[in-house]
Amino acid sequence: MPKRKPQINYVAELQKDHERWVYLYEHGGSDPFWSDGCNLGLVRNHIINDRRRIEENYAPEDYPDIYFKEIPPEVDRDYMARPDEIRAAAKVSLARYKADPNYQYICHHRDDFSSGTQKKLYIDAVIGYATGLEHFIKQDDLVAMRRHERAESYLESFEDCVRRMQEIPTEEVQISLFSSSASGVDEPCADNFDKDEGEEFGGMTMM
Repeated sequence: MPKRKPQINYVAELQKDHERWVYLYEHGGSDPFWSDGCNLGLVRNHIINDRRRIEENYAPEDYPDIYFKEIPPEVDRDYMARPDEIRAAAKVSLARYKADPNYQYICHHRDDFSSGTQKKLYIDAVIGYATGLEHFIKQDDLVAMRRHERAESYLESFEDCVRRMQEIPTEEVQISLFSSSASGVDEPCADNFDKDEGEEFGGMTMM
């Protein structure tokens, strides 16, 4: 019998945390900023804590079977599950971005707008999804590349950005064109990646 009735079912929690660790190790997670190794370390700490709580609430002869399951090993903080799958998916996503008509439209018409209007439309941020991913691939940044395994949300952002661009009044576009011509600004898409801002759009981080 328990020493005292625990408020939390630590037996069930320990079982879930063991299962969570195995899943993360084999399949990886979806954390947009932290490696699987970091999250595996957190789950391992949860397992240790669950065991401690069982020790505090149960007599030794009443410890559940899951208590005797071996604590998972420590894993390198940089560990990532499915690295080759992530790399392959990132390359596919990048090809889809560059071939997307909306992305090409944004690149072609970006300088139709003043810098202020570009910022209001988040044009550089949206372009940064593609140029940023290209940078992540070169750096073999698996955590960042994993954010692009499903390209659909980024492709939707390209479409939404084009809609916003086309909603700008013609008069404002003409003024912007005059201002851009006067300043001689003409930067290619590839120059618009900021590794600290290339994943933000409308104040929200893409995952």
